[in-house]
Amino acid sequence: MTYQSTPEYYQPLAETLARAGVAHSPAELHGVICGLLSTGFTEDDPGLLGVLAAHVDLDGHWSEEARQLLLGLRDQVRQAYEGEGLDLVLLLPEHEELEIRVATLGHWCEGFLAGFGTGSAGVRDADLPTGLQEALSDLVAVSHVELPADDGAEEEDMFEQVSEHCRVAAMMIFTELALRARQSNKQEKPVTRH
Repeated sequence: MTYQSTPEYYQPLAETLARAGVAHSPAELHGVICGLLSTGFTEDDPGLLGVLAAHVDLDGHWSEEARQLLLGLRDQVRQAYEGEGLDLVLLLPEHEELEIRVATLGHWCEGFLAGFGTGSAGVRDADLPTGLQEALSDLVAVSHVELPADDGAEEEDMFEQVSEHCRVAAMMIFTELALRARQSNKQEKPVTRH
C-alpha cells in the first residue's frame, strides 16, 4: 500500500489550531488519538477532548469547529482500527516539501507515543509483548528522525516506506492491546442463568 494522507482534515485542522493559539501540528494530535485508541481508551467525547487539551496546554475549551474536527478524526481512527481492511491513514500534509513531511511524521510519532503513554498509564514496558515493545521502539526512533539533506526519488521512497512502517506499527499495537482487552473482557463476564 502506498502512502496516503487526508488533506481534507489536515489544512482545516491546522487553521483551527492556529486560531486557538495551539502550536502543535494536526499530525501530532492525530498521533495522540491513534495512540490513545490503540490502548483501548474508551473515554467519552469530553474525556478525549480533555486529554487533547491537556496535551497542547490549551487554556479554556476547544472551539466548536476544532471539536468537530477532532471528534471526526477519532471516529475515522476508530473505524480504521476496527475495520477489516487495515485502513488507518496517517494525517500528514500532502503537498509539502519532503523535509516538512519528514518532520511532520516525527510529530505524528511523538503524538502516538504520548497518547499510548496516557492510555497505558501504569503498564510497565517490560510487561508488554516483545513485538509490541519493538514497534514502540521503532516509533521512538522515527520521532527523532533527522531531516533529509536531499529530496530526490530515493528519499521519497524511503519516506513512504517509513510512514507505512509507522502505520502498520500503530495497527499492530492496537491489535495487540485493544482487541485483546476486549476479548478478555468478554471472557470474564459471568454467564447469566435464568
